[in-house]
Amino acid sequence: MDHTTTTTNSNPFKGFTKISDQIYIHHSDRNDSTAAKGGDDESSPDIIIIYGWGDGRPRNVSKYIEGYQALFPRATIIAVLATTFKAAYQPLHERTEGMMPVIDAAFSDKDQTQQKKPPRVLLHAMSNAGGINLASTLNAHLARYGTPLPHRVMVLDSVPGGVVFHQQVGRWSRAMAIGMSRSLPRWVPQAMLQAVFYVFLWVHKLWEFILRRHHAGAWSREAVNRHEMVPVPALAAKDSKIGDEYHGPRRLYMYSKEDDIIGWEDIEEHVEHASKLGYHADKVLFEGSGHVDHMRHHPQKYWESIAITWRKAHGAVRPV
Repeated sequence: MDHTTTTTNSNPFKGFTKISDQIYIHHSDRNDSTAAKGGDDESSPDIIIIYGWGDGRPRNVSKYIEGYQALFPRATIIAVLATTFKAAYQPLHERTEGMMPVIDAAFSDKDQTQQKKPPRVLLHAMSNAGGINLASTLNAHLARYGTPLPHRVMVLDSVPGGVVFHQQVGRWSRAMAIGMSRSLPRWVPQAMLQAVFYVFLWVHKLWEFILRRHHAGAWSREAVNRHEMVPVPALAAKDSKIGDEYHGPRRLYMYSKEDDIIGWEDIEEHVEHASKLGYHADKVLFEGSGHVDHMRHHPQKYWESIAITWRKAHGAVRPV
């Protein structure tokens, strides 16, 4: 099945091509004079994949696209939109199939079969819905090629959250209510929506228990720490065809204690676990910014942190 066919519906991202109902791509003109100012072509990302948060509006996700276009103007950018309900409650095979257009757009069968150097890829996920779509993309690459998705950096903004249901159900119902309220009349109380989703989540939890189905958020939290999905940096660098400058995949966690959707303790627990498994993990704690709101409140610190982690992945900055 060809996933790269352009659809004809309206496009919310200027200059992007729509390749599915939630995935868009923009190919940078590397000969353009603006892109030529972007620095060394051999050290910048070839492809940046941005996974928006649940029910995130395109105009808000565009702010991150603009930030990356300023930071790495040579890169091709793939934007993946998300709905909270679809990300959380589709079965794994449907989520994986939904991300196959990303694999088709970023990696060609020819490049894989001829053992060429893979593109330099930066992954950026926001909130649980973005993290679920990112993990589903990792699974799609594994299903298509039988190998981990090659990438240099994984940015995790306000993700991953916790997995203990009774501790998280209030946060999840609030997130779903916030997303749904944007498409309903203003007179519909958000508190009422949260109560409805709270009950729904408990019913769905019972259904998952009966079917022995793994919750999407819990699955994605574990998936990014699985070696078959994301290889440990030491092994990735040893087996890589990229060259001596590659130090294996690196990740950056960005979070705050003011986030009322994703607990900072859950993120720090994931950082600690990833580090024990052998992953290179940086973390940046922001002050005064809420859920997926760190870039808006601290733009300089936000983009500098990403740039530093990218350079660390290439040995330009000595990892600590």
